[in-house]
Amino acid sequence: MNERIRILVVEDDMEIQEEIEDVLAALGYEHDWAQSQQEARELLETRDYHCVLADLEIPVRIGRGFAKIEFGRKLIEQIPKIKGRGAVPVIVMTGYHQEGLNLTTELLGNGVMEFISKPFGDGTSGKSLSDVIQSVLDRHRRMFPPGTLPGDPPEPFRGGVLAYYPDHVELDGEIILECGGAGHAWDVMRVLRTPRRNGKLPRLSAPKLAKAVDPTGQLSEGAVASCVHDIRVRISNTMLEKANVVVGREDVIANQGKGYHLAGWLRLEGHDGESDEGTSRGHVSAEPPSGESDVSSPDGDGSLTSRQRWILAQVRKGIKLTRVMVEERFEIGAKQAKRELSRLSSRGLIEFERRPRPGHYTRGQNLVRA
Repeated sequence: MNERIRILVVEDDMEIQEEIEDVLAALGYEHDWAQSQQEARELLETRDYHCVLADLEIPVRIGRGFAKIEFGRKLIEQIPKIKGRGAVPVIVMTGYHQEGLNLTTELLGNGVMEFISKPFGDGTSGKSLSDVIQSVLDRHRRMFPPGTLPGDPPEPFRGGVLAYYPDHVELDGEIILECGGAGHAWDVMRVLRTPRRNGKLPRLSAPKLAKAVDPTGQLSEGAVASCVHDIRVRISNTMLEKANVVVGREDVIANQGKGYHLAGWLRLEGHDGESDEGTSRGHVSAEPPSGESDVSSPDGDGSLTSRQRWILAQVRKGIKLTRVMVEERFEIGAKQAKRELSRLSSRGLIEFERRPRPGHYTRGQNLVRA
């Protein structure tokens, strides 16, 4: 018999209890209810759950003080410590949507896989709670199949390659956006990579970005801001799921009050014939976190993808690395694995030894210890 799905609901607003319970009953899922940070923590320590559905604004204890977002955030931080990193996916419910969005990066690094605003939508005008729960459970099963444990803790994003293709955009070899999707995401990314006459990439306020995306003026400032947020969340989710990397809110599309722009530590590549086809293009430099790179290369470019850092770690250990090992480690195709290996080979960081067949990669002459 298949194990029944059990969900922990953390919510102190009893007015929506009936709605949530109806949704879970319709899905055939069991649940426990917690009204405070302390109660939720005690349940997590004694029971197993397939998912946590949590409000951010909860009290620390029942009958003790006011409900505050900081208590919900603290609970989110405690879940991976109690259950293990990545073991239990979390869906955040919030009636204060903007504050939840501002915490997106921090929460994603602690197991949050989706956000949903209250009141819930019905699937036609906003996300339905039922669809969100099922989507998160499905994604988590793909990330951690039955019988497997979560892998290493996610790494912070340290800059990398943003590559434009005719039908998609990749970040460090992962597809973060595809052409033809709903909304204006594709056009936003196209505008931000198009240099000005002086050769520099644009920095556009929300009104100017909206006008650049839709010259007819029908796209509002709020709509383009929402679109940028959706792109950021999509990138964060994709990179966490596919590459085990936490991408921050400003790591790809930055703003910081100076207009939307592509972050300076990205290296752009155009493979679509629109700009510098097949070549790399750097732009305004930004200070990376300290200790970003553990290698040096002839051109002084220390930016590495998470996959490339793993590859270099293996050859440093003396492991005879093969392309198949890279494919299996990251669950990617031969084309993507070859791309990562060829970039390291071209910089002299790894070398290919043809014998014994079928060959393997070893440390290159330009790979040095920090």
